Amino acid sequence: MMQAPATRDAPAFEAVYALVRENLNPCSNDISVDRLMQVFRRLADLYDTDVSSPLNMGYFCIDADAASIAAMDETNRRGANIVVRGQHPASAAFEQYAVDLIMETFGIDPESGAGHFTACGTEANQTAMIVALTDQLSHRNPRCTAYDRTLCTDAAGRAEPYEYWRHGALPLQVRPALYVSPQTHFSIEKNARNLIGTASIRTVPVDGDLRMDVGALADAMAADAASGAFLPFMAVGSVGATPSGIVDPLAEIGAVCREHGAWFHLDAPWGAIAAFSPRLREACLAGLDAADSLIFDPHKTLVPLGAGGCGMFLCRHREAVERAFNIYDRPVEPHEFSSLSLQGSRANSGLRVLTSVLQPAALAQRIEGEAALGDTLRGLLQDAGWEIVNRTPLPVVCTVHPAMRVGAFSADDAVQHLRNEGVLAWAEALRPGEPEAVRLGIISRRTTEESLRFVVDRLAAFAAKRS
Repeated sequence: MMQAPATRDAPAFEAVYALVRENLNPCSNDISVDRLMQVFRRLADLYDTDVSSPLNMGYFCIDADAASIAAMDETNRRGANIVVRGQHPASAAFEQYAVDLIMETFGIDPESGAGHFTACGTEANQTAMIVALTDQLSHRNPRCTAYDRTLCTDAAGRAEPYEYWRHGALPLQVRPALYVSPQTHFSIEKNARNLIGTASIRTVPVDGDLRMDVGALADAMAADAASGAFLPFMAVGSVGATPSGIVDPLAEIGAVCREHGAWFHLDAPWGAIAAFSPRLREACLAGLDAADSLIFDPHKTLVPLGAGGCGMFLCRHREAVERAFNIYDRPVEPHEFSSLSLQGSRANSGLRVLTSVLQPAALAQRIEGEAALGDTLRGLLQDAGWEIVNRTPLPVVCTVHPAMRVGAFSADDAVQHLRNEGVLAWAEALRPGEPEAVRLGIISRRTTEESLRFVVDRLAAFAAKRS
């Protein structure tokens, strides 16, 4: 059976941009909407990657389905702004119901926790960092005592207790320390760059399975706290790390964070889908209850990216979230997202997510079927002479051919060959001194065992030719 390609040959961006300008220049005549749509469809069909293809095994963005597209169309048609208080009560109720169901799936009590949809995982991770800074950098934290009290004053110059949300990081006489591993998503560094500076990042080594080394984390936090120069405030664990799909030891990281009074955040934009499968939940999310906050991207696993994206920030501590974002002198309700998030305007994402989470049996079956396809892919690759160089219960497979270890070809060569065959894959550097691996994931709902055989056959033929 013919496999619909995920990749397409495309000229350089500048050439595509020139085509857009050439075909849509309003200087001579008004451009009709029909013309606009025709040009977009033509160029997108010619050049854009098709993430809905069964051969999309590289980009974590789920394929479109009729139910979520219908829900997206319904919400776009109504134009509800979820963040405006009291304006769209029905839409807000659906939004909050979706959030509550997902919080409950992750073991967070909606009565004491908080959650909301975001544009993407980067925004969700930024939200988590702001909440952690607000919680940790405060006179209320007995470990946060080294700050200049002369910089903590009210408008009349009177001394007041230090709060990060009020006084920022300037009064601090120590650097807030943020603990990550080489597998942590780059969005954490991007957010640190804008909030506290990348000098606050402390990179913890990984073990042989690419999981954060908990002993090294404990040693780093203890040494930093003892130095007086750093205040450990946050550690980031991964479930389904983008390069490798690994799952960090959550319970152990959580225990170290509790010992040092640090916030434990979980970056799980793709891997958190395991929570909806009874079988994978234990394998991937044991120790989840130790996390103070986490992120999850439904657009990677439940619904297509659509307009505005669909990430999520989830937290066990509503008071901490409210302290970070509530600028009003009054308590707020769980659905008052403007006081519990960075957002000032946002469309309704809940309706399209409900199309999946209201069918838990079908969703669990799908997730477990994709995990089984991951196991099938590992077996097919090993039978073809390829090595598996990552270990994860999730359907993310990183592979290296023995010929790559002697320089016969690289992961980039193999990925480009797959791209020429219509397969979207990725090259990932996992360990120092080792060749980069080819990363393949079960991402599209359309991927089948036949798709996997198509990919492995082409990898095997390429390796045989280059060896």
